Amino acid sequence: MGGSDDTDNLALACRRCNERHYNFTAAADPETKEEVPLFNPRSQKWADHFIWSEDATKIIGITSTGRATCNRLDLNDERRADRFIQKSRRFWVQGGFHPPHEDPRRS
Repeated sequence: MGGSDDTDNLALACRRCNERHYNFTAAADPETKEEVPLFNPRSQKWADHFIWSEDATKIIGITSTGRATCNRLDLNDERRADRFIQKSRRFWVQGGFHPPHEDPRRS
C-alpha cells in the first residue's frame, strides 16, 4: 500500500488475485475471527503458511495468515459455482505442471 513500482517492491500475481487483494493488507482469520496481516510473498515463505491439498487442487492455510489470505483472495474459487481454478489445477496436475516440487502437500 503506497509502495513504489520498483521491481523490488512487486510480486508476481495473476489478475484475479491482484484484483481481490486490491489494497487490503489484513483480513479476518475464518477460524479465530482475528484480524491478521495477509501473506506477503516478499518477506514470508509460502511453505510456512500454506500447503496443497492431497490432490493439489486447493491451497490450505496452516496459519492465521494463511487462512485469512486464502479466504480474502478466495484462492480456491470456493465462492464460484464452477470452481474454475480447482478444475484448472486438476488439469495442471495431470500434465505434470503443478504443484511446484518445493511446495508441501498434505498426505
